[in-house]
Amino acid sequence: MILAKEWSEARAKLIGKILESGDTYESRFGNTLRCEPTLVVVEQPSYFFKLERDFSGWRFCGESYSSRIEPVLSKAANKIKSSPFTRRVSIPIWNPKDHFCDNPPAITEISILPIDGKIHATAFIRSLDAYNFFMYNADFITYVLDVLHTLSGLDVGSAAMLVSIPHVYVRDEEKAEKVSEKAREIFGHHRLATHLKEDYLSTAWHSAMEAVYYEGERKKTEWGEVFEGQEESRFIHRLFIEVENPYEHQLHDKAPFTKKYAIEYAHEYMIYAKCIDKPVEENILKEGESYTYAERARRCEADEVTVDQFYTVLTKLKEDPYRRDCYIGISRPWDIESDEPPCLRGYQFVGERSKEGMDNRRLNGIFFMRSNDIYGAMHANAFAFSTLTQYVAELTGFNRHKYYHFAVDAHIYAEFLEAVKEILEPETPTFSAIGKQSKQN
Repeated sequence: MILAKEWSEARAKLIGKILESGDTYESRFGNTLRCEPTLVVVEQPSYFFKLERDFSGWRFCGESYSSRIEPVLSKAANKIKSSPFTRRVSIPIWNPKDHFCDNPPAITEISILPIDGKIHATAFIRSLDAYNFFMYNADFITYVLDVLHTLSGLDVGSAAMLVSIPHVYVRDEEKAEKVSEKAREIFGHHRLATHLKEDYLSTAWHSAMEAVYYEGERKKTEWGEVFEGQEESRFIHRLFIEVENPYEHQLHDKAPFTKKYAIEYAHEYMIYAKCIDKPVEENILKEGESYTYAERARRCEADEVTVDQFYTVLTKLKEDPYRRDCYIGISRPWDIESDEPPCLRGYQFVGERSKEGMDNRRLNGIFFMRSNDIYGAMHANAFAFSTLTQYVAELTGFNRHKYYHFAVDAHIYAEFLEAVKEILEPETPTFSAIGKQSKQN
């Protein structure tokens, strides 16, 4: 991750990273230098442009950023005021119908997390021209924080961007170099974010539990009145994990679920696997379900325009494996008033050309969650999300995939802390105990 005091420093470092490690890709707007998905965190966000804060001019699909967020800002503020520890304030900007637009919104979601009297914002950005448009995106995130600060009475905290495709146009390379700064990425835990790199899904889960258990802070939750033992949690802010090889060692031997369950969860709740290579044309919710991730991705009857986003993305990747709009939105505006909004807010598939040639192309799957129960849910989530990415890679001509997992609030409920401790700190039997066991056998 890139950590900076202010937005201008963050921009300079992100541009530096792109120029240093980026590869060239063609696009309809010109050749770009693109680098890997990057988390950018700013401790003290403030406006780039002091006099221009009207974002209604940012047009896409006949609408604006302002028109999409204004109807929910007051509702978001009310939820923050009623629960100053809430994890349920996440504002969607992407709409499924945006798949039919030439220039869909770059910012797809902004999640808000109140901590100790301050509100912190984290945006998912599917594609970002770091030289020309970083400033406008940063100012919009700052604007959302500013408005919610006014409406809720809480102070402004930090801000962050999870950028799927950071890039600079080749035509701007010389100008970008003049404002760039050498990027020193930070890994491990910081109070504002944690960035981990792991080989396997199983070790990613283990490392995530370590980070939350040993570095996490105590916080109340909104589940205390419903579930005994979940009134408090230990949490860390902004957990970002890269999993390089999700094909091996997929399940930890202490995982709180079976592989059969994990596969069923992936196929039914996440993918709707029986229609994986064809569009869904009927309601897929079962009796008693208010939503599933598959329903939101493939056929949400409550949408103004019903779009099978998953199948649309498959088609896009087959036509152009390196395009920048292969995003699938799970969240909806009405979730802001729900007591059980989806934890997964959206995900994106990004094609990556290998330096070794066409025979080793990789598909990145980047998944953005507002909240994640690390002990009880994360491992199954990661298995399902990675499995989905693997299927998409196979269906669209990629040879392998890499998995990226992100959670704004990563937590372990108080009732599971002892179970996590037993996994992280297993008791080692003494020599006398081993001797007694040998004699009994």
